[in-house]
Amino acid sequence: MRERLHILKRWLKRLALLVVVPAVALFGWVVFAGGIESDAKADCIVVPGAAVWRNRTPSDALEYRLEKAAFLYREGRAPWVVVTGGGVGNYAEGEVMCDWLIGHGVPRDAIVVENQSSTTRDSGLNVARLMHARGWKSALVVSQWFHVARTRLCLEQEGVDTYPMPSGGRTLIKEPYFVGREMIALPAYALRLDELR
Repeated sequence: MRERLHILKRWLKRLALLVVVPAVALFGWVVFAGGIESDAKADCIVVPGAAVWRNRTPSDALEYRLEKAAFLYREGRAPWVVVTGGGVGNYAEGEVMCDWLIGHGVPRDAIVVENQSSTTRDSGLNVARLMHARGWKSALVVSQWFHVARTRLCLEQEGVDTYPMPSGGRTLIKEPYFVGREMIALPAYALRLDELR
């Protein structure tokens, strides 16, 4: 009986290592690629969309991103802000984001709106295309710390140099879920498995 328990414990330890080590590595990837702010300047600031509520009000997550982008613009870290995100009619994320930035002091002629994207991959492809057309090579990526890494990855896969700019704000209610989702999505996007859908 003791020998069986000993064998069981040994196998449970091995199983734990098989789960814990990759989980820690993935969490580290999310944190170090997205959670540590760069002091770089770039050609533009890229802000991916998030939920828009009634009356065209940005969700908390989206407002935190926009606040950070406006701050970076005012600090002279980049001369352009690219907002990216689709949606229907009045609730198109890119348009709502543009209006919010104008209302908070960013000139309209410094904002580029990309409103055809519905995923982080779409945003990476569409924004990279816009950037290449304008001769821009680098971007400050603004999003929640756990989402920055995947947004950067999508842009970098299209030849854009990126720098992490995690937004501030309060911890989101569903943040543990979002972190777990990114730990799965990041390697899938790195292998472009999302494009198989």
